[in-house]
Amino acid sequence: MLTLSRRDMGRTLEWQPQAPALVRGCRLEGVAGHKEAHILRVLPGSSAGPRTVTVKVELSCASGDPDAVLILQGPPYVSWLIDANHNVQIWTTGEYSFKIFPEKNIRGFVLPDTPQGLLGEARMLNASVIASFVELPLASVVSLRAPSCGGGLPTSPAPVQTTPPKDTCSPELLMSLLQPKCANDVMTLVLKKDLVAALKCTITSLTFGDPSCQAEDSNDQLVLRSTYSTCGMQVTAHVISNEVVVNFPSSSSPQQKKVQCVDMESLSFQLGLYLSPNFLQASSTIELGQQGFVQVSMSPSVPEFELQLDSCHLDLGPEGDTVELIQGRVAKSSCVNMLSPSPNGDLRFSFLLRVYMVPTPMTGTLSCTIALRPRTWSQDVHRTVSMRLNVISPDLSGCTGKGLLLPAVLGLTFGAFLIGALLTAALWYIYLHTRPPSKREPVVAVAAPASSESSSTNHSIGSTQSTPCSTSSMA
Repeated sequence: MLTLSRRDMGRTLEWQPQAPALVRGCRLEGVAGHKEAHILRVLPGSSAGPRTVTVKVELSCASGDPDAVLILQGPPYVSWLIDANHNVQIWTTGEYSFKIFPEKNIRGFVLPDTPQGLLGEARMLNASVIASFVELPLASVVSLRAPSCGGGLPTSPAPVQTTPPKDTCSPELLMSLLQPKCANDVMTLVLKKDLVAALKCTITSLTFGDPSCQAEDSNDQLVLRSTYSTCGMQVTAHVISNEVVVNFPSSSSPQQKKVQCVDMESLSFQLGLYLSPNFLQASSTIELGQQGFVQVSMSPSVPEFELQLDSCHLDLGPEGDTVELIQGRVAKSSCVNMLSPSPNGDLRFSFLLRVYMVPTPMTGTLSCTIALRPRTWSQDVHRTVSMRLNVISPDLSGCTGKGLLLPAVLGLTFGAFLIGALLTAALWYIYLHTRPPSKREPVVAVAAPASSESSSTNHSIGSTQSTPCSTSSMA
């Protein structure tokens, strides 16, 4: 077992074993067969943003595909991208997809978050060998390699049966496939027969907690259905719950599972657009270049439910683009900002609509997919809510928003011109009064007389200049 600190290594850590001693294995006593389990536990990081961990699994088996199960456990915000060179059974938390089909996400299960609990899951899945058990901080890529499979580990003191069992059905795995759906005051569970056969299981009955409510055999599937008022249904705080009982011929005691779903018809969701961050007055019109503020609310407000924005986009029609705003519960671009919830818990974000679009859109549809998760269990319920928007251009609207109208542009141009002219005049005035003395007129260069002789001297100078001849006679 490899144990590291709970530091969030984000997208910087890529881990693979450098020596066999880093990853330990063991045999589980009392479990027959040769199925091996590879367990990877990712520890929670400092942040809770959505992350994808790529798990590369390379198993070298001379006899073809191994009888192996890959158990991946991590925080609820971690999803898995699996790159395996063999067909293995997958058992994960969150969602997972395969490298060859990355767009197809498969929902996982709720798994224990302790090493002892994960070993119990491996035993429940009929794994007789723990081929690897690794605990890591949040990483981007994890490589698990086994040079051989189906042996090589020390056996426990207790004798181990080597003959594969006749019935390899996993009742727990089959029970995990039973997910209810609630609509029109009816809870429905569907179990496909081909999945039951693929799990090598045989069931004799499928009922609710009330054994009189039996499943109907509908060609390729078993359908268990009941209204909210029959078969022992319990309806509390917008949640419908019951119990499902499955009988297996190979087991003396039936398997039981509590099933729950949300009564979505008792809840309503609202999507509102606002043009200011105070969220006071809703609007159905947005201008190109303007910032919009969006609020998603649910009524009545139920404290037991947690709301998340899975995705949002703005569809600008067949001739326009589809603007992706939120994907995977994170902002799609720098023009989108996730905002703090309102005091009532309403979800909020803002976005900036581009100014120039060709062709110019006139309308749009804003759509958001909401994930509703009751705090008592980890299954999400999704609902999409939409609203119609009118889109206007800046030069056609009386509201400036983020754009400028023609009068405003002309006013700014004239103001800039006037300020430039005043600055030029001021600089010219300063220049005229600060020129060097050599630049002045000759009459200005004559020294001025003392102030006490100003009147008489000025008169004498004036007479000498006007009648030069009088000066010589006086001499």
